[in-house]
Amino acid sequence: MTFLRRISRWFHGHLCQTIGHCGVLFTCAVLGGIVGCGDDRESSELPLVAVVSPMPAELAPLVARADVKQVITIDRWRFRRATLAGQEVVLLVTGIGTANAGSATRRLLERFAVRGLVVSGVAGSSLPIGDVIVPQAWRLPDGSTFSVSPEWYAIASQLAGRRVQLDRCTEIPDRPEQPPVCLDRIPVVRTLGLGITTDRFGNQPLNCQPNGGEVFGCDVDSEPLGRGGIEDFFPRILARETTDRVVAEDMETAAIAREAARAGVPFIAFRGVSDGAADPLGLPGFPAQFFTYYRLAARNAANVTVAFLERL
Repeated sequence: MTFLRRISRWFHGHLCQTIGHCGVLFTCAVLGGIVGCGDDRESSELPLVAVVSPMPAELAPLVARADVKQVITIDRWRFRRATLAGQEVVLLVTGIGTANAGSATRRLLERFAVRGLVVSGVAGSSLPIGDVIVPQAWRLPDGSTFSVSPEWYAIASQLAGRRVQLDRCTEIPDRPEQPPVCLDRIPVVRTLGLGITTDRFGNQPLNCQPNGGEVFGCDVDSEPLGRGGIEDFFPRILARETTDRVVAEDMETAAIAREAARAGVPFIAFRGVSDGAADPLGLPGFPAQFFTYYRLAARNAANVTVAFLERL
């Protein structure tokens, strides 16, 4: 990278932190006479909102509601340029784990002019299944903590005070012959607390499977698959011994937030509870709850994401 391009990157990051959001187009407008702005980024009239999910099942409800205009394949990722809830967006399945989430987000920010990052997905929690949790900050295992955009958090807080349409009944994904299961309560949106991101793979990417289905697959059109290798995963144990109130645990959000902070763009995460409290079936936590409720949690997170974009 040339010295002038380093200056451009520094200027872009620090200016964006000051004004709240920034895309490459704004930086080019300021530095156009100094640094070439061709890069390898996709040009657009306005910077895009990036909406990312780790698993195909999490992004699928959003793709179904989006007007997809273009699909761009870069390395192992598929980026969908689309209109969703009145916003110009780029949609992406990052893959599971911190390594995948960080790599995919870096590639996204290198290629597209992005004015903010939204994470839509599922999480473990001590709160009730089906609720959508919006933590104020997310923490990596090394203690690095990243706050969500105050302006975006204010919008999310307004959603928490209103009735966003959330599902309470779901089919069991790998048991379609069984009747749907319904929660005993209506899920709600909650803005509070701290989210933690764990790294169970030693910062190594968990490779997606071309026919890995909506959990382990590479994109939303993956062929259906059962539980696969999830039994080889760890038992999810939510960390509660902390001075902060931990309300959600996942394997990606803080890694995504770290890349957003480096680029100087705002971020927020909407995580539906897939394994938590108030299970009408009384299942023994993760992974049994996860594989019963992940579609419900993903749909609810997507519903709140759409409601947020409508107000952005």
